[in-house]
Amino acid sequence: MHKLNFKSNKTLRSLAKETLKANTFKIAYGKETTNQKGFWLVKDEGIYLMQSYLKKPSSANKVVYASGYNPKYDKHNDLWERTYEVSRDDFAENIPLEEEALMRIASGGNLIINLGEDIFEVIA
Repeated sequence: MHKLNFKSNKTLRSLAKETLKANTFKIAYGKETTNQKGFWLVKDEGIYLMQSYLKKPSSANKVVYASGYNPKYDKHNDLWERTYEVSRDDFAENIPLEEEALMRIASGGNLIINLGEDIFEVIA
């Protein structure tokens, strides 16, 4: 099992606050939308959360990397191997979150995602 820890910081708190205000969210890899609040969990060069809400074209993406998975700061030679252990393929997945969880994150709480072959657990 892989434990992805997203520690509270200004960007994560802002992402949660803006998600709470939003009403329409994009479904990953499609044109469909939903009213289910949440984030996208993305794996490419690193592993991070980002907004899934529809945004104004002028607003910047909000990205929060999991601890140890930020290619800018985690210059370990094994970053590619560690992300590959989580998934062999790049992906974006919708992570639905209840308003209470988003409020905890907006107030300074961390977000933990446990991933395994048969496990997908979100703790906020």
